[in-house]
Amino acid sequence: MKKEILEKFLSNQCSYNECKDMASFLESNDDELDKIELFENLADHEIIHVNQAEKETLCDAILVKPKQGLLVKRLLIAAAVLLFVAFSFYKLGKHDHPSHLASPLLVEIVNNTESVEWYILPDSSRVKLSPAAKLTYKTNFANDRELNQLAGEVTYFVKANKEVPFRVINQGVQTRAVGTAFSIDDYNSANLIIKLLEGKIVVEDPSNSTDSQIKLNNPTSIVVNKIDFTYNHVENNKEGHKKAWDKERKQVRNNNLKSTIAWSNQVVNFSGVSNADLFSIMERLYGVSIDVENPKITNGNFTGELYQNDNLENLLTIFCQINGCNFTIEDKIIRIR
Repeated sequence: MKKEILEKFLSNQCSYNECKDMASFLESNDDELDKIELFENLADHEIIHVNQAEKETLCDAILVKPKQGLLVKRLLIAAAVLLFVAFSFYKLGKHDHPSHLASPLLVEIVNNTESVEWYILPDSSRVKLSPAAKLTYKTNFANDRELNQLAGEVTYFVKANKEVPFRVINQGVQTRAVGTAFSIDDYNSANLIIKLLEGKIVVEDPSNSTDSQIKLNNPTSIVVNKIDFTYNHVENNKEGHKKAWDKERKQVRNNNLKSTIAWSNQVVNFSGVSNADLFSIMERLYGVSIDVENPKITNGNFTGELYQNDNLENLLTIFCQINGCNFTIEDKIIRIR
């Protein structure tokens, strides 16, 4: 077992699939589990602190009763690994977490990569995090669908549930939805930009200290002041495909993708570029939003050509033939399943 992979797992920096693979490995390799020095060589800020009572309660609630004679150290390690697995983006169902705990644990999702990442929330809603984006939610999320967006741009594809509204709080601004797609990002130091892609949302004050409420029923973008909730509609970027192509070609020259992307005036050659980066390029070129319903799809890579005049549906058809998936396009939202 490589030390750097183990440390990444224990410090809550794994993606969903990395965490799943590591947990499966430890589950089937008892000797490796015994070797883990859980807190050795980890900085204090990298460790999620949970007291002994909570560890034992969580362990009793989820793990099967340990065999007689199991070492105390082994039990604590298993409980601690279980916690890190939970914090590393496992899909938690309504009955998969210890709902009886008085204080639900906090789950943190951070995108520390240079590519967009998708995650599935416990209610089957999906979030798309831009690089450096960060959000948190509690383990009772299935019963209280509230998230705190702390940094970066995040796009939400919400699973409809009229009984439990989906709420995102960002710097004192709450965006509430039942079933819809929208994104939130900083516009500047005083304002947020909120884009409704599909459905309906309400932007409001979560503290109820003001009566301000903004209802959006059609795809649009607004810039909202974080203090007084004044807002303005802003025009979405409607630059043509050729202009977007030229802009993308210039940007590739200055980023770390140039070794895997060769861009010319008429054609771009992809050589092992990650699917996540491919989707981001497609969104910018064609002015669409892509919802990946199965995040595993983003783990692969793509090699092929794209001509400037190629139809988006043709490219998606080729991609899905290679990856064994399918897609739908509706109101400029592409859903890949």
